[in-house]
Amino acid sequence: MSLNHVILGLLNREPLTGYEMKKIIQNTPFMYWSGNNNQIYKAFVELLDEGFVTKEVQHQDGSPSKNIYTITGDGQQEFKSWLLSVTDVPVFKKQVLIKLALANQLKRGDLETMLASYADRVKMQALLSERELDKCYFAEQELSGRSLFIDLIRENILSFYAGELEWVQKVKECIAGLADERNVATEAVIQKENNEVEPAMNCQVMESRGKRYLYLTSSGSLIQREQDAIDIISLCAEHGTNAVVLDGNTLSDDFVKLRTGLAGAVLQKFVNYNIKAAVAIKGGQNFPVRFQEMASEHSSGNTFRIFTNLEDAVSWLLAQRRKSK
Repeated sequence: MSLNHVILGLLNREPLTGYEMKKIIQNTPFMYWSGNNNQIYKAFVELLDEGFVTKEVQHQDGSPSKNIYTITGDGQQEFKSWLLSVTDVPVFKKQVLIKLALANQLKRGDLETMLASYADRVKMQALLSERELDKCYFAEQELSGRSLFIDLIRENILSFYAGELEWVQKVKECIAGLADERNVATEAVIQKENNEVEPAMNCQVMESRGKRYLYLTSSGSLIQREQDAIDIISLCAEHGTNAVVLDGNTLSDDFVKLRTGLAGAVLQKFVNYNIKAAVAIKGGQNFPVRFQEMASEHSSGNTFRIFTNLEDAVSWLLAQRRKSK
């Protein structure tokens, strides 16, 4: 499959500039080209040479000129021929299968850890793909009736991730029945790890005004590492929401001390996966000045805010929240 034919297909819908073409390709999850300038403009040169597109230079006062590309009759015929040609079978490439095939010497606990990590990544990718699909060019075209199959494309992509998670669960059930041989030294290490285990994050699924959100608390400290952000994103995917209330009184010291970089890394993940998080503080909890400044900077956005009571946090969180599919 060539990028040239994809470009012809997009131009068959409407004339586009190179920049517009680049953004469409980059923001469409089922188009697997990088969409960088070298790829796009190399393809346009080839299409111009073949007579499949034309270029119109549109001059703009105070701005650089724009090159607007339009498909020709020959280009439409070439595009139709490509549509009717033999379709490639998807390439089957899964690292997890290779690892599983070679993992016969791993202990049960190690296998479970490997699969749990993989499942978390699948959940996160599913969430990201859903977000990208909702915002891509073809979803916008759907509103005007110009994209007939985007719902089926969405179903195909998301069903892959759902099927992968079902398969992981089957593997976990298989592993649960395996003998887990350990020597005395290993048992001692495991016992020590169990004694030192970090307090679990408590997740409550809440409903308000017909909308769902998660309320996260902890018997210890919330968000002590980046992995906790991944766990929160996975919980959101599992419960069909992108809205989270964090108990501000149990946020970890590392999270509120900006020099650790933890808050920045976590909030960036929330932005990437469209997670909307509100911190609810009870009893006048005081955060470091720099953390308060960062929170103030985020207050104009739609991702992260701090409130002094739970009611205000929930009201902001659910206001005009994107409906999870």
